[in-house]
Amino acid sequence: MNDINDHKGEMRLADIERRLDKLQADRELKDRPSQSALPEGMAAIMGRVATELVAGVIVGGFIGWMLDRWLDTSPLFLLVMFFLGAIAGMLNVWRVFTGRGLAAGYFDERKNASEANRKGDDRT
Repeated sequence: MNDINDHKGEMRLADIERRLDKLQADRELKDRPSQSALPEGMAAIMGRVATELVAGVIVGGFIGWMLDRWLDTSPLFLLVMFFLGAIAGMLNVWRVFTGRGLAAGYFDERKNASEANRKGDDRT
């Protein structure tokens, strides 16, 4: 009779451990910051890179052209804003590939903070 109760207790303990492991894995997955907004597939990534670069150059060039027309200057602002737009496009591409596309801060800082919170939860 005692063996049956021990077996049921072991099965129940194994079931509780399995559920705890699943809950902990779900919590870690939820707490993990998203790496980036990288789309799936190489064609989608290349499309986003091209869009970021072209949009930066076009917007910068347009703003420079409008400033030149408004201030009646030579293509000074057109050139300056063209290059600033190109730099902004390259910065956006870098942010996409390094995983900082949508985050307000650096991921390492957020990861360390979430690990510290988790360690603090374990101690209580």
